[in-house]
Amino acid sequence: MVLAPVCVWLLFGLGQPVRNRLGAVATLLALEGATIFLATGGHRPEPPPVAAVLPPSPVPSPTAVSCPVRLPHPDEVRLSRTHVTILWPAVVGECDTAAVVLGERGNRLKVWVHEGALVGNHRASVVPVNIDGHTAFVDVARKLPRHRWVAVDGRSGKRIPTITHG
Repeated sequence: MVLAPVCVWLLFGLGQPVRNRLGAVATLLALEGATIFLATGGHRPEPPPVAAVLPPSPVPSPTAVSCPVRLPHPDEVRLSRTHVTILWPAVVGECDTAAVVLGERGNRLKVWVHEGALVGNHRASVVPVNIDGHTAFVDVARKLPRHRWVAVDGRSGKRIPTITHG
């Protein structure tokens, strides 16, 4: 780490004789050659982990037992620094879990909620459904950057009333 700057000083310094400049060029070439030799010799990177090579597996059905497929339309979204809470009207026979997909685009937070068996590959979070009176809700752990988010139903494109906490 000291030799290269000294060689550059000898090469470009004022008043240096030609012999010093040629020595600096030879030393820099030797350093570069040694670097290339050591970089290519013997060191092989480890193969990537199997999980990085395989395509993503499909999201399992949100519940182990059969639950009717429902696509709830959120009535309200509550945002905090660490999680997103999505609320919708509860129905009889509400599933125990739901698959939730959150998509960020600009200042819009697109929200998809799916109860029942999911088909295909999705980047969904499967979370428990909570019921409070006539309202069902899910809490999704998601750290969102500070922004003035506008929650939007991913299916219809309609705005969802949004409450931001902290």
